[in-house]
Amino acid sequence: MKLKDWMLSVRGKIPTLSDKFFFLSQEEDENVNEGQDADSEEEDLEGGLMQRIIGHRSAKQRMYLAAVILAAAAVIGFLVYDRLVTYNGYTIAASYENTAVTGTAYVAAGKNILKYNADGITCVSKNNDLKWSVTYSMQSTISDVCGTTMAVAEQHGTQIYVAGKDGELGHFETDNPILKVRVSGQGVVAAVLQDDNVTWVNLYRPDGTLIVSDKTTMMESGYPVDVAVSPDGEMMAVSYVQITGGVLSDTVTFYNFGTAGQKKENHVVGSETFEGAVIPEIYFVDNSRAVAVTDSGYVVFSGSSTPEKTASTEFEEEILSCFHEGDTIGFVFDSEDTENRYRICLYNLKGKKKKEFMTDFSYSDIKMENGQILMYSDNDLAVYTSSGHLRFQSSYQNKVVGFYYFSEYRKYLVITSESFDRIRIESGGGE
Repeated sequence: MKLKDWMLSVRGKIPTLSDKFFFLSQEEDENVNEGQDADSEEEDLEGGLMQRIIGHRSAKQRMYLAAVILAAAAVIGFLVYDRLVTYNGYTIAASYENTAVTGTAYVAAGKNILKYNADGITCVSKNNDLKWSVTYSMQSTISDVCGTTMAVAEQHGTQIYVAGKDGELGHFETDNPILKVRVSGQGVVAAVLQDDNVTWVNLYRPDGTLIVSDKTTMMESGYPVDVAVSPDGEMMAVSYVQITGGVLSDTVTFYNFGTAGQKKENHVVGSETFEGAVIPEIYFVDNSRAVAVTDSGYVVFSGSSTPEKTASTEFEEEILSCFHEGDTIGFVFDSEDTENRYRICLYNLKGKKKKEFMTDFSYSDIKMENGQILMYSDNDLAVYTSSGHLRFQSSYQNKVVGFYYFSEYRKYLVITSESFDRIRIESGGGE
């Protein structure tokens, strides 16, 4: 074909090709649009599915959160109710026969009970199951307990027995009659002995080995009215009362038998005199803090190498009773409230009052165990919390000789001359 004819042929076909190209471009656009529509629909599906998944998860989370809030509210509500309710009845969950003879005394030592009398010491569980026993023969007994360690001495006699959580640690005899005895958690024993006009304050190991002996007279240092030993047996504190020129005073003297007192005369590391006061009780809170209870208040000493007075509180009213546990010390006073006989105040070791409340419960014994204040008489029981709330009060069916709390929820141990009763306090009537 000639060039001229080819050109004419191409020119004739241009409109047709142009139409074809236009049609193809439309198809491509439609295909692109259809692809975009499909992608958009897929994205819409995926987005909707994710929204439903997120919504479902949010709903489950809201359900879980609501359940947690309800459970927390129920727990808080129960705790608030339990703190505010006063139980006035009890049931005896378990009772075990008590075959101890008349005149037996009871004291808590850890999670066990120590029974002692003129014939020996017996350690039993809360169910009155025998763990160990030590026998002796004494006329009249005095005792002291530190944790699970106990010392029993023959008052105005010369025998001392020391026992720990597993039984006897040792026993020995003193040279002079015993007036007071104190024991540390390690079994170290402090004893106040009387020898005519001379009084001795001696410190012994459990086997009777003499650690130190301090001779006192009324004219020199005064009369020792109380003695205390630190839990580790390294410190001793003695309250000496003295009358000089018709003036009464009391001196608290601290002894250290460790490194701090080795170079001190007679191991004396500190002393404080209180004019016009008597200190009938002194005790160690721990190895470095001691409390001296005066006839009108209390004084706190801190430090083991050189104990110093760190706090003191005085009262205008007469102190009827004193009890303590850990960093809390409580006092009972007469109340001016006509509806309540007593006022109970709880203080800390900084000399600050923590709580004050009233009670009309007539008690013969009061103590603090595991954060609760236990009061009881021959046939009545009462329990107050450390916040002053009356948790339990009821008469009891038999004569009570011991009342104990071992941190078991709503459960207490009541000892009578006939039985060990594990009681559970509840609302409504007696047993």
